[in-house]
Amino acid sequence: MSAKWRWRLALAIVLLGAAWLRLYRLDEVPAGLFCDEAAFGYNGYAVATSGYDENGKFLPLLVWSFGGYKNTVYIYSTALAVKLFGLDEFSTRLPAAFYGVLSIGVVYLIGKELFNPWVGLFSAVFLALAPWHLHMSRIAFEMTPFAFLFGMAVWLLILYAKGRRTLPWAAFFCAACPYNYAISAVVVPLFLLGFGVLYLPELLRRWRETLLAIVVGVVTIAPLVVFYQRNPQGTIYVQRTTAFDWHAPWLPQAERYWTHYKAFFDKRFLFQHGDPITRHSVREFGELLPVCMPFLLLGLVAALLRRDRFSKLWLWWLAVYPTGAALLTEIPSATRAFIGVPAFCLLTGLGLATALWAANILRWKPLVRAVQAAGIVVVAYYLGQQAHRYYTFYLNEYPKYSAPTYGGFQYGYRDSIYFMEPLRPKYQRLMLTATEVNQPQIFPLFYNRVDPLYYIRTRDIGYLIADPAFYSEYTIDGPILYQLRESDLAFFSDYTILKEIVAPGGQKEFVIAEVRARKMFLTQWLTLGLFDNADGNGIRRDFIDPINITKDRVRGAFGDTYWRPIYQRNVRVDLNSFYAGSDPLHPGNPEEVCAYALTTVRSDRAQDVFLELSGGGDIARVWLNGELLTRIPIVLGPSTQRKAVRLRSGENVLLVQSCESVGDWYFVARITDEAGNDVPGITAVAEVPTTKPAPPPPPTTRKPEDIQIVEGFDRIVRFRHTQNPYPDYRGGTESWWAYVRDPEGEVVWLTAPLPAKKRTVAVLTASFSEVPFNGELYVDGKYVLKFQLSPEFENQTWTAGGYRMSFLFRQAVAGRSGLLFIEVPAEATRAGEPLELRITPTGGDDAGWFMVKGYRDTAGHNAITPEEALGTGETGWEKSTESR
Repeated sequence: MSAKWRWRLALAIVLLGAAWLRLYRLDEVPAGLFCDEAAFGYNGYAVATSGYDENGKFLPLLVWSFGGYKNTVYIYSTALAVKLFGLDEFSTRLPAAFYGVLSIGVVYLIGKELFNPWVGLFSAVFLALAPWHLHMSRIAFEMTPFAFLFGMAVWLLILYAKGRRTLPWAAFFCAACPYNYAISAVVVPLFLLGFGVLYLPELLRRWRETLLAIVVGVVTIAPLVVFYQRNPQGTIYVQRTTAFDWHAPWLPQAERYWTHYKAFFDKRFLFQHGDPITRHSVREFGELLPVCMPFLLLGLVAALLRRDRFSKLWLWWLAVYPTGAALLTEIPSATRAFIGVPAFCLLTGLGLATALWAANILRWKPLVRAVQAAGIVVVAYYLGQQAHRYYTFYLNEYPKYSAPTYGGFQYGYRDSIYFMEPLRPKYQRLMLTATEVNQPQIFPLFYNRVDPLYYIRTRDIGYLIADPAFYSEYTIDGPILYQLRESDLAFFSDYTILKEIVAPGGQKEFVIAEVRARKMFLTQWLTLGLFDNADGNGIRRDFIDPINITKDRVRGAFGDTYWRPIYQRNVRVDLNSFYAGSDPLHPGNPEEVCAYALTTVRSDRAQDVFLELSGGGDIARVWLNGELLTRIPIVLGPSTQRKAVRLRSGENVLLVQSCESVGDWYFVARITDEAGNDVPGITAVAEVPTTKPAPPPPPTTRKPEDIQIVEGFDRIVRFRHTQNPYPDYRGGTESWWAYVRDPEGEVVWLTAPLPAKKRTVAVLTASFSEVPFNGELYVDGKYVLKFQLSPEFENQTWTAGGYRMSFLFRQAVAGRSGLLFIEVPAEATRAGEPLELRITPTGGDDAGWFMVKGYRDTAGHNAITPEEALGTGETGWEKSTESR
């Protein structure tokens, strides 16, 4: 066999292996189907069967979907796959795998032309096994076709530089890139600029070919340019996702851009953690395998030392790859910077070839070949071991956490629709929830293979999509078959669960229920705001007199404010929407502010009832008829909390003070009996009562003289990770933490010295991860209690043997940020000595963590009183079994 055929055979083996890795269980992993994938699939199906897209455009140049244009290279490729295999997850993802394999072949050609077949083959192997490339080749996104088109352009440019007449073809492939991925409009011109500088003499000398290439490029790109001129809404997505304000001062913008740019070369992105978005990479695996690192560095050195222009073109590719992605949010992004993975693998292939070439210093050919063969075997062993570990984790573990929720692959729509469709004749309406979803309307079209011409004509998907809290959007005149989140069931008083949709990791993603009746909620409210909460302590301040409420104007954070009615479309008291235009510092989404909400509850008799509250994770205080019901502020999370209260006959004033940090800002309120049923004879009106309530009974207090409060942080002792600053509800400071996955992970710190030997409460600022975390608390080396953090953002308390630890949630910023209270009995304290506190991770999610913050004034900053310190775990509210 000739050398040429040996190389071709080797490449064929690599491509077949790459194809197997990308096609094996392609319809099952990733588990679920993201809405963008479903949109590509359905539009490919629509074009294949009718020639029209979902909007009724015939053979469209681009497809408008989900508020932006989807590029049609992938859609037309999907149309062919759907013709061959029918519409399903496999055919939808097949083009990604197909172009992924082709791009591996192109990388071989580039390496071979730039250097030699060994470099090409090594580069192809590294690319075939790169987690970055393998991951994206199994998702119906536009990245792999872009990598193929751009790779073809680079290969043709190299052939041109070697004297071949390929420049016009290279221009065609370059101009075709923006049809596939918008970010190429930044990367490709910059790459061509570098090529033009390096090869300017050839471009001028062969001017006829250069001119023809320009004409080909202009003709190819012209339809797209005209399209965007006629459809300026195509730039909305870029405007919405850019990280920059072009009217702001340029220096801070430049610094931010440089920070973004550098992140794409950070080892944490490339070799340790990858893209933080669940859909885009496998947790705790970098975008490249660790074995690549030394050869990547060696390849970089070799390319810098070589005097040929080809090497510099290669380095230029690496330099420009993040230029477009760095302009946007989601930093670093494996999707938007996907074009970088071939460049990294080419350099890695060059590095390995350089290392093997260095064996020539031994001079004796048999020894040289033996050393080179041994080197290849060693590299192959570690490469195979690491790739096997990644691929095994990808197939078996990744689906367990990436499948559920709209942040993952939206698992459950296929099972939901396939279960509901046969039952359609039994129900007047089939509905899908709009709670925590992302573009659910595409899934009935995809899984029912709805005739595109019928859909274009009627816009009927066969399902009503509604948040069950939006009572105005649907009626219950008879039984409805409703796909719901389990928390949605809290809105219904009569229902039967017919099926539960469980994700691969055991998460209950949806329930399919027959619903027959809804609950009653308090929906008539007045609101007063906004008030300042920049320091996180707004919940501790009375901006109005909660006992003597008047309709007079009040000075707020941004000027005078007064009581105004909230016109609700749903049962949630949505303060975020109401005040969207009232916070000039955060237009459209008020942050770090407080507001009051008031309703007058009218009862036909005096009676004992329960007040139920839930919300979006914000801290609140509550008064009924002037009596404070929350001695310690409570966090209104999705789990319903309730408290026994007594309504007077006639008017009862219910007042809620809610303080927002970031994210959603709403609460839900309801009056029930002890069994959780609606209470007849109760109505609510959005009015400030004309009669003043009777004075509330004096609050009961505890004698606090037996405790002392100390600052819970003075000095760090041991930790696994640190960053200065790290964000928290106070802004950010130096922080120390440990992950569950850390070997011998722990955080150890000292409190301030204790004034006396007595019962002590240490108060400090701390943060926990959003994912589950289990740990143990040690005081002065003694194990005192274990704890398990619940998945909800709420106040939590753990006690054992006279010790108590309470976490008071304040804000969801870089995890769960709040106050940590650690109570120690008197016999375990020493006057004049600090306490040594240690938290050791023991379980939960591998990515779970605990963090100590470097504030030495937490107790003073929050003006913690002894009564508050003792009562942190005693809210007086009980948790209901329901959540919403």
